Amino acid sequence: MAVNKVDLYVSQILEDLNNGLTWLKRDDIGYGNIQEKYNAKDQQIAMIRKHPALKDAETNITVFNIIDDTKDERNTTVSDRERHETNESVERLSSTSTNNTTSSDDSIREYKVTNGETSVTADEELSAFINL
Repeated sequence: MAVNKVDLYVSQILEDLNNGLTWLKRDDIGYGNIQEKYNAKDQQIAMIRKHPALKDAETNITVFNIIDDTKDERNTTVSDRERHETNESVERLSSTSTNNTTSSDDSIREYKVTNGETSVTADEELSAFINL
């Protein structure tokens, strides 16, 4: 019977776990696993995990969430500029302006522009049908 002796250092296993290695191959999330690294069977990993220094040791994974703030900054700048231009337009349209015109029948019509909508008031009831 051949016996292979493998020295395992607690510090190395803890470093492996901190680098994202899992204990078992079936739990591997892409960083590797200790079972394959040391060519161990499930029962052997279970025994290793029972060591007092490794009893509560678990895989530690750092996930990097990359946020492209340069793209958002450009969009925000454009949005802020567009928002500013829109606000100026709305302010211009919001201020009520009154224009009096005289038609061929000498009736006075009043046009009011408020928030981009034009309303017409006149001396005659049918004046609402005037083409603007």
